[in-house]
Amino acid sequence: MNSWLLASIIILGIAVVLLVGCIVAVLGPIKKVVTLLLARVEGIQKQLSYIQTETVKLTETMDRIKTDIEFKKDSVQSVIQSVKNTGIVLNQVSDVSYDKTSAVLKKANNDSQRQAEVKEWTNIVMSYVNRKAQ
Repeated sequence: MNSWLLASIIILGIAVVLLVGCIVAVLGPIKKVVTLLLARVEGIQKQLSYIQTETVKLTETMDRIKTDIEFKKDSVQSVIQSVKNTGIVLNQVSDVSYDKTSAVLKKANNDSQRQAEVKEWTNIVMSYVNRKAQ
């Protein structure tokens, strides 16, 4: 065999051995770094899992509070609407009672017999009230 060919093969073999040695030398520390990174990632995943669980609980609580607020708001609105309607009803009752009272007064003012009856009934009621007061 040719000496150049033999020298080239020996140099190539040494280069391959050196390359494998360098790869092993580089991969050893990289393996440690990757192991540490994987451990950190696992820790972060555990923390994220806890945060996710707490977020779900918080969301459920917020939904319950929102539902409760809506229910209470609707309840208060119905009370407010009732109070608003009470004023309208009282005005209607007042108007009707005024009209009826005015009609009775007109009839009583024009009829002396009715005036006498009103006076008699007023006296009866007042005597009854006075007896109860004593």
